[in-house]
Amino acid sequence: MEGDLGRLCQRWSHDLTQALAHLEAFIDFGEDEEVEEEILGQVAVTVRALERDIRAHLRDGRRGELLRGGVRAVIAGPPNVGKSSLLNLLCRRPAAIVSPVAGTTRDVLEVALDIGGYPLVLSDTAGLRHATDPVEREGVTRARARLSQADLVLAVLDVTSVSPTPVALEGGSPPPGVPCVLVLNKADLLGGSPSVPCAQGPPVTLLSCRTGQGLPELLEVLTQQLAQLCGDPLSGSPSLTQGRHSRHLGACAAALARFGHRGDSGDTSGDIGDLAVAAEQLRVARRELGRITGQVGAEEVLDIIFRDFCVGK
Repeated sequence: MEGDLGRLCQRWSHDLTQALAHLEAFIDFGEDEEVEEEILGQVAVTVRALERDIRAHLRDGRRGELLRGGVRAVIAGPPNVGKSSLLNLLCRRPAAIVSPVAGTTRDVLEVALDIGGYPLVLSDTAGLRHATDPVEREGVTRARARLSQADLVLAVLDVTSVSPTPVALEGGSPPPGVPCVLVLNKADLLGGSPSVPCAQGPPVTLLSCRTGQGLPELLEVLTQQLAQLCGDPLSGSPSLTQGRHSRHLGACAAALARFGHRGDSGDTSGDIGDLAVAAEQLRVARRELGRITGQVGAEEVLDIIFRDFCVGK
């Protein structure tokens, strides 16, 4: 909102334009000895630094996109363990049909929520099992597809019928590295004051969707997971908020990598053709960056050449 991302891209664009201007100045005026050969080494250093910065920024874990579009959380588990009840409990309204009959949920039901100040897109899915009914089988297929796209998984199990071991979702699994929260539902059937079992693996919470017991603890765990996924938008480098930004920055970094590292060894020999190809890679990188910041005209390149070198006078 404060324009930090725009200023960062403008700085990259300025450095890239200056590197391109210096390289083109050497191509056009180097033979007249009006531009020193050491300029190639400086350009190579600038390009390497730009590539490192951009690639580091691309490794932000999609935090900006998650903050903008919401974290895609999927409620998954076997039938009749309380997945739809959990959805209704979190959104505080009867959004999903709840029935003691296993396999009630056939399609994916999606609800947008705010948990701890973070946007969450919560999906209730069909119970994961080997279904014989064709409609339920289609629901299970859609549940598996949604699970494969999840940013966060709420794995719901019946605490009275399973042992609290690391969760393994039968018939489906999230992408590798996707965080998971194990929700042991129906805690009210245990009696007394049950405690959260200790087990290696994902965070575990006890919950009763019927009474609301354990809901504050679950919300706290969810907030912690969302904070890790989204990060703090007010600290560190500004986040990329759109997939389009990531695509163009990725193409820009790829062009910078193709530029090569001319000048690393101090050798500035070579024909003009090599330098022309290198300059073209910088132009490609500048065009990709310009799709985010706004196109930069050739006039800016010429201004830098005349400003930094004693040519054309």
